[in-house]
Amino acid sequence: MVDESILARIDAFLSELKEEGIEDVVFAGASPDGFMAVKYDGNPKAILYLVRTLDLNIMFDSMQEMVMEVASLGRENNGQ
Repeated sequence: MVDESILARIDAFLSELKEEGIEDVVFAGASPDGFMAVKYDGNPKAILYLVRTLDLNIMFDSMQEMVMEVASLGRENNGQ
C-alpha cells in the first residue's frame, strides 16, 4: 500500500536537492511492509551512471562481507 504522505516527502526532498543544484538524482526506499518507492530525475545518461555505480558498490560490499564471513568461519568442505 502506497502512503501518499511518504511520497510527498520524497518529492519535497528531491525538490530541495534541485534548489541546491543537484540535478541528477536516484532515490530508492523500501519498508518491511512491502512499500517500495523509486524516483529518479535528471539527465538519463547521468541517472544510468549513478545506478550502475551504485550497483557495483553494492556488489563489491556484499562480496567483501562474504570474504570476511569465510575468513572468520572457514570454508565448507564440499569435496565429500
